[in-house]
Amino acid sequence: MPHNIPVKEIMTREVCTASLEDSLLNASRKMLECGVGSIVVLDNGNPVGIVTEKDILEKVVSRNKTPSEVLLKDIMTTPLIVINPMTSLREAAQIMLKKGIRRLPIVNENRLVGIITDNDILSVSLDLIESNEIKNYKMLLRESEYEDVRFGKCEKCGKFYDNLVEYNGLKLCEDCAELNEG
Repeated sequence: MPHNIPVKEIMTREVCTASLEDSLLNASRKMLECGVGSIVVLDNGNPVGIVTEKDILEKVVSRNKTPSEVLLKDIMTTPLIVINPMTSLREAAQIMLKKGIRRLPIVNENRLVGIITDNDILSVSLDLIESNEIKNYKMLLRESEYEDVRFGKCEKCGKFYDNLVEYNGLKLCEDCAELNEG
């Protein structure tokens, strides 16, 4: 895996969040709505913990607790392990392996800006290997002296490309951009 791709290029920007005082019942409904296996817990807008499917099984289901009576602040994993948007994919993967976690919230100046999962890293690794983008990405880095390299994950289809375009504030591959224009 290329060590110099920053996580900001593949992170999911819309993170499923809830507050400390939310019930697990409401939070789990939100997780289902978002189609995710975790929810980041916020205190006054700052990320302070995370509740995962594993937390729910270990701390609620196995203890026969009622989800509507359980507050997130009582079962969240804290302190929250976070990274910044410029952390490399390699470093993010190493942190996940070392800490035994599958998700890393991404924080910039105490503000939650995204999240990356083990599946995201696996997906980009497979995409890069299959499409030989490693060479193309290194070549782009050598040829470009500005930071705006258009390599990353299409925010519509989720595939990785080296020629993303910006459309209505989203980074999209050319195919998805054309579909949105039509």
